[in-house]
Amino acid sequence: MDNKLDGTEILEASQSNTTARSELSTQEYVNITESSEYKALKKKKNKFIFPIAVFFLLFYFALPVLTSFFPSVLKGNAIGDITWVWIFAFAQFIMVWTLVTVYVKKAAKFDKDAAVIIHKAKDGAYK
Repeated sequence: MDNKLDGTEILEASQSNTTARSELSTQEYVNITESSEYKALKKKKNKFIFPIAVFFLLFYFALPVLTSFFPSVLKGNAIGDITWVWIFAFAQFIMVWTLVTVYVKKAAKFDKDAAVIIHKAKDGAYK
């Protein structure tokens, strides 16, 4: 994506993204959604979100599935008297914080790219 805006303009546009959306006319919105830049951004966003969501759900539901149907897998001691079930449960907290951090950083980049697209639409680039 060709970013012709400087960092300050992108940041300001990103912070006012909600306002910018409400100020778009129906035709501007349609023009944006039909643009190749928007489609590329949406595809990039989906390629990021889908694998993370699948990983999260599999990791999250693995604990109740393992404890219900395969309890012997997590019964063994990992460190001293601490069993693998406690390690796995603690790992879920780490996983959530890690995924949130990664998502927030990536979402900020998506917001900047969206702000550039909105700015271009306001300048009449998509007609």
